[in-house]
Amino acid sequence: MKRVVLLLLLVVACRKPETPMPIPANGVALWLIADEAKPDAWTNAKVPGVDAKAASADERPAIVPNALNGHAVVRFDGENDMLKTNIGIGPTRMPDATIIAVFRSSTAERSPLRKLYGNDDGGFDRAVGLDDRAEAEKNYTLFTGMGVQGYFHLEADKTYVTVDQFSAKAFSGWVNGKATLTNIEAPWANEGLPNLYLGNTGTVFHEMWKGDLAEIIVYARHLTAEERARVEGYLAGRYQIALAR
Repeated sequence: MKRVVLLLLLVVACRKPETPMPIPANGVALWLIADEAKPDAWTNAKVPGVDAKAASADERPAIVPNALNGHAVVRFDGENDMLKTNIGIGPTRMPDATIIAVFRSSTAERSPLRKLYGNDDGGFDRAVGLDDRAEAEKNYTLFTGMGVQGYFHLEADKTYVTVDQFSAKAFSGWVNGKATLTNIEAPWANEGLPNLYLGNTGTVFHEMWKGDLAEIIVYARHLTAEERARVEGYLAGRYQIALAR
């Protein structure tokens, strides 16, 4: 009996401790890291059952290793590349949502329209990206349910980490750690498409992103200021992004 107990203690002692998650685990609906992307599906074992897939081989973005501070990126060509996730971000499915992305665009042009992600079916549903229908100095924009809201001025080939916080009727956003939009009116009355798309607004419009996505995290809740700073700090360190503090 003593030998069995000693053996069990030895096994437990030899086990490697689990690596703690670098981000808050509560409420994570999707977490995709380009280092783990595969051509047929982009998944993360820490969030089982959630993925992003292309509808066909022609729509698959490239996976480029060592492209951003030694890490891979998923590269959208601005023509056909788009991924469909199996989660929804509409105001009924996910009334409070936080979407955090590390990305860059190979262009700063406001036209043609290009969206990093979205679920838009024509009702200016939740989506962000380049658009020429907002203030001239803000080429990166947000769909508010009423139209197009300027978010910030995006520079080509610059890496950003954005925190997009959606409520039922309002939006707040942070860009590289700086509060940029705070509780602006955004009454999404329409549910939009049932799925979140990456590299476009969805299947209704051709607004293909041209650039890289290194990581995207979706929470089905709002983060506290402390939690947001924790996630921003993790991503800034991983991808060498200077934060405004």
